Amino acid sequence: MDKNGSAIKDIIIVTLITLAAGTLLGFVYNITKGPIAEGKQKARIESQQNVFADAASFEPADVTDDAGFMDGFNGALEENGITGMTLNSIDIAYGEDGSSVLGYVVDATDSDGYGGDIEIMVGVRTADGTCTINGISFLALSETAGMGMKAKESPFIDGFTDLNADTLIEYTKTGKSAPNEVDAISGATITTSAVTDAVNGAVLAVKQYEEVQP
Repeated sequence: MDKNGSAIKDIIIVTLITLAAGTLLGFVYNITKGPIAEGKQKARIESQQNVFADAASFEPADVTDDAGFMDGFNGALEENGITGMTLNSIDIAYGEDGSSVLGYVVDATDSDGYGGDIEIMVGVRTADGTCTINGISFLALSETAGMGMKAKESPFIDGFTDLNADTLIEYTKTGKSAPNEVDAISGATITTSAVTDAVNGAVLAVKQYEEVQP
């Protein structure tokens, strides 16, 4: 066989292998996409319940821009110097009667983490006329082990339970002295800042959502 024939043969073999591999990957994807989606939904529901344990049900809030929600929300982020936060969703938390609104669960991502995106669920209670953080739960956290990953541990994560958010949350390195403060993670200021921004973004989203409701 001449060189041209050999080259054509090699191309055919490589093409067949590529097609077979692509078919196999597609087959595996079709098998696994269902369980993966179910796993993500289960994690989402568990996170909602973690940050709003006394809610009986959750319903997606309509955050389309018909009422100017996104314009107002983006303006609030800019005004407060929050640049890396993305709003993924807002869910309304209902009480046992199915109609009284206890507050909201916000899915937020901040891209300014030391190890990349930080995605959290934030429970925001508004039923008593004040704004209080019920708690937070992490959906994605890839920070440095032993430092930024401490965000998932006590005492940092507990600092966001029953935390007053009538004014935006601040972190401190010298010990909490105000109702809206949390103690920073030692040696992980970037992680602390990213989590705080995500929580503050969630609070701004809730306030803007309630503002545009008829």
